[in-house]
Amino acid sequence: MPLPEAPKQVTDLLDHLGAGLQADLGRNVVGLYVYGSLTQGAFDPRRSDVDCVTIIRRPLRPSEERRLRVSLRQLRARHPWMRRLQMTILIRRELLRFNGQGWLFQFGRLTRPGSDGNPIIWANLLESGRVVFGPAPRTLVRRIPRHLMHAALAREITYLRVELITNPRSVWRRRATYRRYAALTACRILYTLATGRVTSKPRAAAWALRRLPSEHRAIVRRAASGSGGRLPLGPLRALVEHVERRLGNRTHQDH
Repeated sequence: MPLPEAPKQVTDLLDHLGAGLQADLGRNVVGLYVYGSLTQGAFDPRRSDVDCVTIIRRPLRPSEERRLRVSLRQLRARHPWMRRLQMTILIRRELLRFNGQGWLFQFGRLTRPGSDGNPIIWANLLESGRVVFGPAPRTLVRRIPRHLMHAALAREITYLRVELITNPRSVWRRRATYRRYAALTACRILYTLATGRVTSKPRAAAWALRRLPSEHRAIVRRAASGSGGRLPLGPLRALVEHVERRLGNRTHQDH
């Protein structure tokens, strides 16, 4: 699994994670795959996450889930990069299904939030994903229908709307890191809407700066630079609303 930009500690973590999954889940586990900045030439050791997805054949049994919790807790105690690990666990027959079953390891905890069948992950995996173990991604998902991708982009911008606009009690809204994430994610949504492809946040920001209306460029520049403290909420909300309008325009054109 060549990951030339990854620190050795990250590749060691993925090797140990893969071995642990196979030991804990046996024949139920299909494969472990890396996506995100590690596969897009944009990994930043200061802030990037280690994004991966595990595919299983059937839902986790209680005994499997218990073993997995113990193994992940032990691995977290040995590997500092576990705090950056974001691992989704999905069932093979439900990979693109909205409201499917799913597990998530994030912030050091394994939860069962379900799955939104996010094809954005699969677009990344099909184009540049890395296999820790298991069959090639294209044997699991051959192509992504356009309507599923558009629905996924609409969900992504809705998630941002909830945290930045709709939910007055959002704890994420106040965090500088989330505001930067939101601005760059909005750029990624625009990029995928226009091209059908998935790219890194920095590349999406550079792409968007050449195409966005002038009133949205300053907030994107600040987000892309990673400096300047917490982004102002007003321009960030305006950017989210601009992306929502673009998605609405594309829906109208497609019909």
